[in-house]
Amino acid sequence: MTMSHDSTEYPISVDQLCVGVFIRLEDSDATAPLLWRQGFKITSEKQIEKLKNIGLTEVIAVLNKSDRFPLPADPGPRPEPQPAKKEAFKTPVSRELFSLKEETLRRNKERRERFKRCETQYDASVSRVAQLLRQVSAKSEDAAKEASGVVSAMVDTFLADRDVLVNLINSQPTEELRHYHALNVCVLSLMMGKELQLSGEHMHALGMGALLHDVGKGRMPVSQLSRGRATVMKHAVEKYYQQHPALGAKIAQDLPLFPPQGVPVILHHHEAMDGSGFPQGLAGDQISSLARVVTIADIYDNLCNIGISEEDESPLTPHEALKHIYNKRRNAVDSRMLSVFVRCIGVYPPGTVVQLSNGLVGMVVSINPLKSSRPAVMVYHAEIPKKEALIVDLRIEEELLIDKTIRPEELPREIFKYLSPSRKIGYYADSVAAS
Repeated sequence: MTMSHDSTEYPISVDQLCVGVFIRLEDSDATAPLLWRQGFKITSEKQIEKLKNIGLTEVIAVLNKSDRFPLPADPGPRPEPQPAKKEAFKTPVSRELFSLKEETLRRNKERRERFKRCETQYDASVSRVAQLLRQVSAKSEDAAKEASGVVSAMVDTFLADRDVLVNLINSQPTEELRHYHALNVCVLSLMMGKELQLSGEHMHALGMGALLHDVGKGRMPVSQLSRGRATVMKHAVEKYYQQHPALGAKIAQDLPLFPPQGVPVILHHHEAMDGSGFPQGLAGDQISSLARVVTIADIYDNLCNIGISEEDESPLTPHEALKHIYNKRRNAVDSRMLSVFVRCIGVYPPGTVVQLSNGLVGMVVSINPLKSSRPAVMVYHAEIPKKEALIVDLRIEEELLIDKTIRPEELPREIFKYLSPSRKIGYYADSVAAS
């Protein structure tokens, strides 16, 4: 039996089995135990005998999980495999994936492990944010301390490590959306702060202001909604919305341990460079420089989770959100900060669905700060399990290009389910040193 040197899985005879080879059975063999179909490593000769005794003639060898190669094929006559099974099976790195470099395949396992760790850490951080927002509402003295703990952990990570590893969750249940939004804006702001080379003190103030930027929302007195026509109530809601930055700044100012430089971040995060913002209608240099960072992060995350307006409720893709800011909001935001933001999240931000020049469809999962147009893409492949999805690094695969972006709703159902583009966005900027 022959094999391609680029393949990582291929069928072998049970006579080729030896200790150290990782194998699985074809998914079409529904009679086999689930563990066998998922795969396991041969650890003893008894396992080989058991496989032979139950009548198996062929298994699938998984080289990248094996400690050694299978034994050479017996040149003598062997039972012919069933044509149907042989025709149905294709090696996962066939056709479009033959040319992928060894480094891309080697780094996949490490990337997946880092993403998983990040997802766990981020979900834990959201729980802490939910707790501290409740403490702020109750005017607890522990609120600023808890917020400081969340931000300090992030700041220490960003300042000490050249890798930026965060996991931002999209399309969350409504009751959790504000918690995720607070953390998303905080993380995106700190990413920009790191790129701007802010001091530790300024990073802390930026993070605290970003985390509590919307703390003034929901402070409208119930008496304002207890009576009156719908138009009157709508006017009252709009009035208090315009004032929520000032209300939030007052709350933060009264919190013990809250950094003074973080207060203008909350007060100014809805101000605009052209003077069209609120609550004070400030313009240009009148606006806190840290607030200009948070403004962009706030707009971007809202576009990705809510859309252009709450009435429309049509979230944009990350790529569309970035284009919308450039086309519709460029005069309202600081142009220098916008350039920094693009460097941080890339021309194709994480979560963007793309088609590569070899025909594969995938979702951007990480960006390369030095080559923002060449991100890493998790690709769909029908024969690779979702939990082992292949991540193609375009920085390494120089022959591949992004042909076009695709709206998630245009994807076939099986690809949408595999990539889950509307559920999860991972922001992961590779360390320059890693290259």
